[in-house]
Amino acid sequence: MVFQQLNINTTKGTISMTNFVTPKGVAVWPKLNAPDYKFNVDGEYKTTLKIEASESQDLIKQLEGLRDAYRDEEAKSNPKIAKYDLAPVYEEEEDDQGNLTGFNLFKFKQKAKITTRRGEMAMKVALYDSNKTPTHATVTGGSTIRIAASAYTYAMPSTRRVGVSLRPSAIQIIQLAQGSGGAEILSMFDKEDGFIADNFDNSVEAVAVNDDADF
Repeated sequence: MVFQQLNINTTKGTISMTNFVTPKGVAVWPKLNAPDYKFNVDGEYKTTLKIEASESQDLIKQLEGLRDAYRDEEAKSNPKIAKYDLAPVYEEEEDDQGNLTGFNLFKFKQKAKITTRRGEMAMKVALYDSNKTPTHATVTGGSTIRIAASAYTYAMPSTRRVGVSLRPSAIQIIQLAQGSGGAEILSMFDKEDGFIADNFDNSVEAVAVNDDADF
């Protein structure tokens, strides 16, 4: 797994971020094709990625390393941060009975709009198929995907916590799950003469940040 350190200039100064690509996992409640406005009036793209515990240990180690190193560095100029709690970088999945399932959950979220020194910028999450070809396919829950993302470290005085925020920039769809009842319901139809859909256009808009996903 490759982690790449970058510095980005924003209205709040220079922010360090680390780009990385996850192992394969399962999308849980994905909102990646269009922003979700339920909890944010400006919209946000988000998904939880479920990865087998045995396959996610290196990712956990890297993210915890970024978080811990950030706290140590920030504490040099602000000693109070040394006493901040460390926010977990993942959750262990439990079933309905509270038993561990053997999977870890990683939460990804990207604002649909951000403000940079050049003004407001609309964000998108690029979608690619397994051959790295752009696609508009709807990413459904249960789909097997990999995520190209950026890890941003933060210190939150209000909660006295240091953590890592995971922001998705591109998705590689390895296996697309059927929508609810899709295959079963479709089999109930007979073919008829009439409307025929045009060929799909694979072109997509450029992603504002980190659109060169290295899957």
